[in-house]
This record gives sequence, structure tokens and C-alpha cells, in this order.
Amino acid sequence: MAAAPILSWEGLSLQQGSGWLFRDLDLTIAPRDRLALIGRNGAGKTTLLRLISGQLEADKGKRSIQPGTKIVVLEQDPFFTGFDTLMDFALHGPDAPQRHEVEAIAGQLGIDMGRSAASASGGERRRAALARALAAEPDLLICDEITSALDVSVQGSIVALLEELRHSRGISMLFVTHNLALVRSIAARVQILQAGRVVESGPVVQVMDHPQEEYTKKLLSNSPRID
Repeated sequence: MAAAPILSWEGLSLQQGSGWLFRDLDLTIAPRDRLALIGRNGAGKTTLLRLISGQLEADKGKRSIQPGTKIVVLEQDPFFTGFDTLMDFALHGPDAPQRHEVEAIAGQLGIDMGRSAASASGGERRRAALARALAAEPDLLICDEITSALDVSVQGSIVALLEELRHSRGISMLFVTHNLALVRSIAARVQILQAGRVVESGPVVQVMDHPQEEYTKKLLSNSPRID
């Protein structure tokens, strides 16, 4: 039998002015799941993440979550001093094993623990924020454009680390991205958003290789591809 979902939404709807930003949207995330939400800018992807994580309230719909599920959201631009929060956790965390975990993850992501937040680049802050999020041991990690503005080698290290942690810890992951070239590496399932609705969904290979909807075909044809 398939495992029960850790989080699900049925009929999620959010009104904006006289119209609907989302209308009757269904979404399910299972244990060890890797779901990507993709669409053009303005499709409502980031707002949807905030609804799913509970940062915003929907006007309609039923949200169900397994008791005890820990959700961690990794924002697109962690402007907060990710280095400071990472170092604070490493130095003053509740126990030595967690501190060692922070240091191990930081090492995998190429983070110099001796750097200061003031001298860190945007990419370095993003990697520090990711290390801090993973060290919190989430059941569901929600990522908003996790690899944007990072060079290819860093993107590869992040994808490899997430895959390793999915297997070792069973973390479920929800990604929002417009970088279709990375979706195959990051996700197992994909949902295509257009104007607040899911217009196509399914396994990544099926949707990306054999899109059925005209919107999906245009989205794929206008995006770079990594074979």
C-alpha cells in the first residue's frame, strides 16, 4: 500500500480582488516525495508555497497534515545573515551531534565556516541558509528557486546533497522553479501552473518528454535543456 501523504490540499482557493489567484487546486505530498511546481513568472508559485507552509491562509480548501510534521521553508533570497544563523546554530546548538551535522553539511556545500556574513555573497548566504534548514531535520523542505544565480558546480552539489538526504532521512521536498533544465535532476513529479491552476501534472519524464497541454509545450520550447 502507498504511504499516507504527509501533507495534502483539496480545493485550495485564494481570492485576489474580484478574481481568484488560485481556484480548486489539489496537491499531495508523500513521504520521500520530490515535487516541482513550474510556471512562468506571475503564475503564483511563491504565493502557493506560502499557502502550503501555512504562512498565508486560503479562502477555501481543506489542508491536511500528518501530526508532528516539521516544515522548513527556504526562501528564494535569504537576505537575513544566513552565515550568522548557521554559525550560531553550530556553536550554540542543543547538542554536539547537531553541531557536527551542521559542519558536515557546510563542508559538502563548500561553505567556509570562518567567513563573516558581511563578506558573504548572495550565493554563499543561500548555501548557508540551506545548511541551516537541513540541520533542522525537516520532514518537508520547501524550496523557492533554490539554485537560481548559483554556478553550475554549486547547483550540482546542492542537488546531490538533497538526493542523498532524501534517501538517508526520508525528507520530502517541494520545489518552485522556472529553471526547467534542472527539474529532471531535482524532482520526480511535476505540476505545471498557469494562472493559479494546475494545467498538467505527472512524472517528470512523462510531462517533459510528452507534454499534452499547449501551455506546457510553449513553456518547454522556450527553455534551455540539459541532456
